[in-house]
Amino acid sequence: MIIPLFAAAILNTLCPSILRIGSYSQSLISNDGLNVMMFLTLLFTGTQMSIRDIPESLKRGGSHVLFKYLAGAGVYLVIFHYFGYKGIFGTCSLAILCALTNNNGSLYMGLVQSYGDHADLVARPIFNFNSGPMLSLLTIGISGTNTVHWQEYVTVLLPLCIGIILSTIDKQIKLATKQGISIILPIMGFVLGSDIDLFKVITSGFGGIFLFIIVIIVTGPVALIVDRILLKRPGYGGMATVSVAGNTIAVPVMIGQIVPKFSPYVKLATVQISCAAVLSAILCPFIVRWFAQHFGCPKYEENFEKGYGVKFVNNEK
Repeated sequence: MIIPLFAAAILNTLCPSILRIGSYSQSLISNDGLNVMMFLTLLFTGTQMSIRDIPESLKRGGSHVLFKYLAGAGVYLVIFHYFGYKGIFGTCSLAILCALTNNNGSLYMGLVQSYGDHADLVARPIFNFNSGPMLSLLTIGISGTNTVHWQEYVTVLLPLCIGIILSTIDKQIKLATKQGISIILPIMGFVLGSDIDLFKVITSGFGGIFLFIIVIIVTGPVALIVDRILLKRPGYGGMATVSVAGNTIAVPVMIGQIVPKFSPYVKLATVQISCAAVLSAILCPFIVRWFAQHFGCPKYEENFEKGYGVKFVNNEK
């Protein structure tokens, strides 16, 4: 996913018009194209699940989403209360809100496919609850600004349920779509990269870097505690959730349209989130790999030399 993302970002930075030649290209890299990719990701994930997978999905994914959101929303509310819309150290509150209440579910999927097990994969749909504007708007609503309609949550669950039903009716569908997510991820990476201007990422300066640092400091320890203490896992899965998603870049615009008071900060938040998303794409895989190598993972032998580190299978070292 990372290589297509940077390839598209370079093209968009140097020659953005080349990505928008013709109706098909424009449709692919639009928000509608990204939404289709997300729908297919959820659908294919659903086809690989069964009803008996749902409890484990809620347990692993739900734990990370809940505690990460509580930590992120809490920090945002404190910063907004004392510093207002301008935020802190040049990083606006809108960027902090979006980064702390969103998660890069696609990056998580790519990483746990390399190191994790089936339960890690089926936890992926739960991360869609904090992917996009839903929880960001919910947080604003908690502070007395706005709320999110229940239909937005139904939109997330619907493709997943369709996939589960289809694979339950016909087992061949599960086999036919087994590699579906692997095909979608590089395309999604390209779509996300087509919205990133690397010049703006560079000129965003310390604000974008500080935003990434905030995400690591606030959500990193929470994710690690949840994974190692609550879920009794080695930690690679928790650290795979510590990131800023590329699709978070679109969230400030959505919030600015719904909550006009944030509108003056939309452009700045977008650039700062872009910088943090690039840093996440570069550094998060290395962090997850370190935890997988030193604390173990189900696919340890496929990734590392035998005799080094810890192999972790079925919650046992």
